[in-house]
Amino acid sequence: MMFRAGLMFSLWCCLVPVRAETDASVQDADASCTPFNGMREKIADAGDTRIKTTLFRGLEGKRIRQIGFKTISVFDPEDPRDSHQLYLWLNKLHINTRPSVIRAQLLFEEGGSLKIEEIEESERILRSRSYLTNAYIVPVTVCDDQVDLLVVTQDAWALEPQFSVSRESEDTKTGFAISDGNILGTGNSLTISYAESDKRNLVGYNLTNPHIFNSQISTRLYYADTTDGRNSMVKIEKPFHALATPWAAGMHVEELALTNDIRYRDEQINEYQHFSRFNQVYAGLASDVNSHYTQRWLVGFSQEEDEFAATAETTMGIPQDRNATYSWVEYQYLDNRFGVFKNVNQIQRAEDISLGKTLSLRLGYGPSDWDNPGEVVRYIASYTQMIDIQDLHLFELGFSVNGRQYAELDDVSSQVLSSTISYNYFHDEKNRWYFSVNYSQGNKLAQFEELTVGDITGLRGYPTDFQRGNRRYVFTAERRYFSDLHLFSLLRVGAVAFFDMGKAWGLPEYGESQLLSNVGIGLRLSSSRVKIGTVARLDIATPLVQRNGISEYQVTIGGATKF
Repeated sequence: MMFRAGLMFSLWCCLVPVRAETDASVQDADASCTPFNGMREKIADAGDTRIKTTLFRGLEGKRIRQIGFKTISVFDPEDPRDSHQLYLWLNKLHINTRPSVIRAQLLFEEGGSLKIEEIEESERILRSRSYLTNAYIVPVTVCDDQVDLLVVTQDAWALEPQFSVSRESEDTKTGFAISDGNILGTGNSLTISYAESDKRNLVGYNLTNPHIFNSQISTRLYYADTTDGRNSMVKIEKPFHALATPWAAGMHVEELALTNDIRYRDEQINEYQHFSRFNQVYAGLASDVNSHYTQRWLVGFSQEEDEFAATAETTMGIPQDRNATYSWVEYQYLDNRFGVFKNVNQIQRAEDISLGKTLSLRLGYGPSDWDNPGEVVRYIASYTQMIDIQDLHLFELGFSVNGRQYAELDDVSSQVLSSTISYNYFHDEKNRWYFSVNYSQGNKLAQFEELTVGDITGLRGYPTDFQRGNRRYVFTAERRYFSDLHLFSLLRVGAVAFFDMGKAWGLPEYGESQLLSNVGIGLRLSSSRVKIGTVARLDIATPLVQRNGISEYQVTIGGATKF
């Protein structure tokens, strides 16, 4: 089981209603200008799953005269629920995000023509930032041919001590970290961490910024000293910041040392050291951008290297070393349709969900004289489609393939195909049904690549990696409940009852695999004050078959990006 606790848990705050108000800074002699009287609905008060707004209806094409910024502290002093003396004192310890940081991420500017698509996409970009719990845009003054806008953001608590305790079968892991996710209101994030387990200690440093110097360039620097090696990463890129971003480029250099612990039926059966290197440079162009879809082409050069070494507990040998150095070309297709939902993967939070198709196809080739053991073809593809029906049903279809083919080294020509179908039925704003089925199939997989089930891999009533194979399927059914509870104005609460069924099979060394199933209940907690996206999960499950030799109840505690 796994547990992670910080000063607060993480989640998005419900939207705060802001009625447009006009102050002296936006008044002028234009008699046609009037204050806008619309109101942004609170997420918690919304009766529908899909949140729709008509605030900008009729304003398309007006010139943006002025953009104002309103930064709400972690605890809103204007909200009676946040006016506790302790909360107001905590506000004084926090430096709010600077307006210049927010302005640099907007897709519109003063003097430009208002486009509703740019307003909505700017909101999505801001809502994706971990240092904000809330972001939206409202008109404040409307004239015959002009409009004034107000960008409203609410900060997340940035300074966060983190404690962790996790257990996977016989290995207990503990750790401590101190993290500042918004240094001096700039959006920079720094984390210093220490972790130890029965087999490994680590001291790490992680510095990230999604928009360094208020540009569209993102950076990440990571370094860690471990008892079995050193880990490092340097990643600098100008990504496709928005759908209409014309070009992108980046570089990524990473070295990683770890110990692969191979488990089967709640026992360790093998162990070895794994040293991996990944280097990549790329550049891309948006070849076609319109109101319906975006198409992009990318070219790049990648190096993927894996080396293995035996340890004192190696009992079944180690995988064969491999290297793939290749150039590649990639095609991307995105439908430009999005919806704002609530209570899908988060609790009482606005969730931006891409509706329609997303496709990515990458094909690469490397000759043998590029330090490859032979000619290699590298291919990576993914396809997802989200279908919304009458705002009551949400279907997601997904397919992916990841593989490599060597002309002269068939033993390491591995491949994994995976397909997923999931379905959300929104019975009402609090009660939901969720179903999913995943099927994966591998070919010539190294031992550390084998497909497993148990614990976090889909069957919560069984220990980690309880079954192994080159084929796997998992079916899950959940009854979800999203409550209105907001404990101490800090924590949102949800609950779930679930049934899991599936198995991993297909490799003769593990024998026949029995179909497994379990039932269980769970609790979900999410904070409205810290960085978005993390839901604390507590699941208690009991296996229904093959119960000999394992606990009657399996408890899983951890954090996830989904309910």
